[in-house]
Amino acid sequence: MRIGFSSANITPSYGMERPGGTGKAYHQGIHDDCLASACVLDDGDNTIAVCGLDSLSVKHSMCEEARAIIQEATGIPPEHVMFGASHTHSGGPVAHEGFASEADPDYLRHMSRQMATAVIDAHRRREDLSLGVGVGKCEGVAHYRRWIMKDGTQRSHPGRAAQDQMDRPHGELDPDVGVVGASDEEGNLRGCIVNFTCHGTTGLGVGGVASSDWIHYLRKTLKDVFGEDFGVVFVNGACGDITQVDNTAPADYVQSGPLVARRVGMSVAGEALKVLVQMQFQPQVEVAGKRTTIMLQPREITPEMLEWAQAHLESDAQVEGRWFPDRLWAREWIEMARQNEEEPQIPAELQALTVGDAAFVSTPAEYFCALGLDIKRRSKFDPTFVVELANGCVGYVGTRDAYADDYIPREDKPFTGGYETTPARSSKVAPGTGEQIADACVELVNSMA
Repeated sequence: MRIGFSSANITPSYGMERPGGTGKAYHQGIHDDCLASACVLDDGDNTIAVCGLDSLSVKHSMCEEARAIIQEATGIPPEHVMFGASHTHSGGPVAHEGFASEADPDYLRHMSRQMATAVIDAHRRREDLSLGVGVGKCEGVAHYRRWIMKDGTQRSHPGRAAQDQMDRPHGELDPDVGVVGASDEEGNLRGCIVNFTCHGTTGLGVGGVASSDWIHYLRKTLKDVFGEDFGVVFVNGACGDITQVDNTAPADYVQSGPLVARRVGMSVAGEALKVLVQMQFQPQVEVAGKRTTIMLQPREITPEMLEWAQAHLESDAQVEGRWFPDRLWAREWIEMARQNEEEPQIPAELQALTVGDAAFVSTPAEYFCALGLDIKRRSKFDPTFVVELANGCVGYVGTRDAYADDYIPREDKPFTGGYETTPARSSKVAPGTGEQIADACVELVNSMA
């Protein structure tokens, strides 16, 4: 079969907004390039493409624009092209919803064209290569973000100060390192797609510089071994509640910065390297692609929530256990109510790409790990790689038990639910959406078996 790899630069410029926080932040330089990295797989009858983006997220409109350019240039149909964002917090200004973030229209246009460029050039670079698929395990670098406390509440990153109040982690971990590799007839490794589950929040972009976060060390390590021309495409797993922060660690354990970026990136690279050199390759593997769109229900903003929001728009008070001051949540609830009137249902694209007995299944969400594992377990394809923040973004989507019944602060009731499921434009879909997406993903991918 014919396989090609390529990449295009999507590094934000100096002064561009840096999304991912609750306040304004701007890029002050570059630590390492942010890339759109693509792999094209052509079995002679069908062609598919997987493109990893060093970006906080990606908009569906950007993917559709890029797909149209790709189809015109190469003939690859839109349902055969998958874009997955790594969720680096040191990327370009793509986010326009949630807290203080604003997207830059010029950057969005540039990025969508670079996404297309990466795929088109990977298609141009196709050559006869053999393909292999394997899965390794990387443990100890990705950790639970949410914890159930001894009082029964749920919190995100309780931290060292609350370790004596922590009962057990909420959710599951996925240590799988999924690898699709390509080799020439002499046995030289030419490139790979890597799938691992961990937030891109190690903070490699110290001082406000642009960075692909720990993915930089994944890419660099593999290229140092196999050569600068070795293609590396990374797509993140269901890491909505999984980060590099170990809430059980002692006080002297470093949780962020360049050291942690190396810890995660090089650990994943080491496992991917082991899988690659032990991989069995086949000269021909069938590929296919399919997508569907489902409609999601938004979070309800009740009259009582709006009343609370109006009363706390200027409040710097902060509820114990809840991240950020009241005024930030008040603004979010007011904006959500407005959006719900404009968009009573939220479209979400789901996609499956199959590579022989393996499959990539996408969700346009910061998807909780347990939900991704549910898709893997029920899929007829083995292995199945779940790709989050793919082909769009609908915000955090958790398991049903991660949502609280009530998010209005009350004196007689401690806050529960954690950051990821507190109503905001970054968490705008209704409880139960996670299970709805999982069921639809399983139905989609199994229809291709």
